[in-house]
Amino acid sequence: MKNILKNRTDNNWPICCTLLSILITVVTTLPLLADDIEIQESPSIVVVYPRDGHVTGAVDSTFIFGHILNGGRGTDWLLTVNSLSFPVHENGGFLAFVPIKPGEFTFDIKAIRTNNDHQSIQKSLFRKPDSIVISYALTVNIPKPRESFVTDSLTIGTDYQPPLGDLVLSSGDRLTVSFQATPGCRAWFALPGLLDSIPMTEMKPRQQPYWGESVFGAGAIPESLMIKGIYTGYATLPDSAEITEKKIQYFLAPPDQGTTIHRIMLTPHEDRDTSLLNLLAMPDSLRAFGTSEYSVTVNSTDYPFTVVFKDSVLIMRYGPRKGYLGIFQPRGVEAEAVGREGNWYKLKLSQSTYGWVDTNQVERQPQGVQPSKSYVVSIRTLYKDNHVLIEIPLKGKHPFRLVETSRSKLSLSLFGVTSDTDWIRYDTQDKLIDIINWSQPEADQYKLDIVCTDKIWGYEGYYEGNTFYVRINYTPKNISTLRGKLIVLDPWHSSDPGAIGPTGYTEAEANLGLALQIRTMLEQKGAEVILTRSDTSHVDLYDRPMIAKLAEADLFISIHNNALPDGVNPFVNDGTSTYYYQPHSIDLARAIQRELIPATGLVDRGVYHGNLAVIRPTQYPAVLLECAFMIIPEQEALLKSDRFRYT
Repeated sequence: MKNILKNRTDNNWPICCTLLSILITVVTTLPLLADDIEIQESPSIVVVYPRDGHVTGAVDSTFIFGHILNGGRGTDWLLTVNSLSFPVHENGGFLAFVPIKPGEFTFDIKAIRTNNDHQSIQKSLFRKPDSIVISYALTVNIPKPRESFVTDSLTIGTDYQPPLGDLVLSSGDRLTVSFQATPGCRAWFALPGLLDSIPMTEMKPRQQPYWGESVFGAGAIPESLMIKGIYTGYATLPDSAEITEKKIQYFLAPPDQGTTIHRIMLTPHEDRDTSLLNLLAMPDSLRAFGTSEYSVTVNSTDYPFTVVFKDSVLIMRYGPRKGYLGIFQPRGVEAEAVGREGNWYKLKLSQSTYGWVDTNQVERQPQGVQPSKSYVVSIRTLYKDNHVLIEIPLKGKHPFRLVETSRSKLSLSLFGVTSDTDWIRYDTQDKLIDIINWSQPEADQYKLDIVCTDKIWGYEGYYEGNTFYVRINYTPKNISTLRGKLIVLDPWHSSDPGAIGPTGYTEAEANLGLALQIRTMLEQKGAEVILTRSDTSHVDLYDRPMIAKLAEADLFISIHNNALPDGVNPFVNDGTSTYYYQPHSIDLARAIQRELIPATGLVDRGVYHGNLAVIRPTQYPAVLLECAFMIIPEQEALLKSDRFRYT
């Protein structure tokens, strides 16, 4: 096998090369076709996806797949879905991608089997007397995509991209409001008792991007999803304001000229209190009104208060359900809650840094309890057999953010902490830590920049009592050989089947079959291999990386096989992909992807940064493989072959 990291001078990756050789050997020795199936009585069509009555995404095309049961050789059949022709695989599996329309939609599937070639079959139009014809129909529900309102009526619809629930805000916060209504009009909003007649502006027609197409497909947005009539406005909340649970009031009026309004429609919120609005500021006598689905509270006397983290792997985010600010926050960390959106608390971490946490993952403390305040006086490093520790004594448990800023640098921010740092002591036995620099970017944010002499293999931050530790793992010894190395293989899914192929083969079966074969070959090379599961037993999501952490694994590889979301064309969006999350794992991901593509002959779907729980841990290089697409008959057959089948 060619050198996967040609021209590299460091010695960190031979173990990956050896592992890749084993992975590729397993994949490339598969027979591609299943054995012939003996013809049985009463052939029938079995649809695996979608099921009858299924609600799909709001898309204009989607796929349907299944197999012909008791049909003999699949290639003897010609199959149509809604009069469009699609091939049938040797094992009877089929996959179709067809246009759909909103509402109840029926897939009409027909299959014909004759001894003639396909050209003559197509000419027969299912009318040859010696043909076997089978059919099947199922109905699904297609949601209607959001559309622009007609312009001959004055209509206020729903909030547009509203918050996740009721808001609790403070003076100085920005309140942003948007709703959908009749295009080409004038709009205002008001917050009774606080804000009156705040003007809003109609945005340019908005695209409604579909994540499935942007991630797996070409990223194109159908023109039909361009929406007009989205109005937006904002206001900064004034000092000393105080209101409790008020709905936002919406106004809509016709343009000054050029549009004739025939009727007024109040949808869906007709309950309003117009006495609180300055109606005289509205120059037109014809107006529509509405209210938000959520309420707003400003400067609540219940806030601020202290919360204590009660989840052992809590994640702080940049916004409700948004990107990750700090991962793996331990139980007992304290922070100040200053606001709320739905079931998310807004935490003030420092003067300008805010984080968000799920309200169910923290415990509110009584009024008057304040988060801990700590001053860092000294820092020291401690040499260990396979890692080095950085020890930081504190007076309490503080929120933190520990990230890689380069391949050999870590940045640690401790919130609620102030520098009084006079001493940094280095253990002379350790050769990995080059230098540690501290800084105080702002009040209540203490920062360490940790520079290493070599690339980072793995690390973590954690508390023991009130002492915070950063552990940085050394590169494993004798990296040129697999012997003695500990590798964790994670065949995903177990009690849940995962993706299902056209003939019913499950991802759980395929993943386990792959992992068992790879384990055998790695052990023959002298590696120690741990499987997160070796049978159909259920393993919880967060238990899988915990197995690797407790075992102090050298590498973690999660084995998956892929599927597609509704609306993405599987005939042009398939193949092999590799995922990483932490920067120190990207070299492994790229190396695996480079070798799997020519070895398997599958389409290169690329390397992804993926926010996936099993590869989020930082202690070791971790990647996730999407080897093939379960829903594509040819690739399902590849995974079902004797060398991969779980028995």
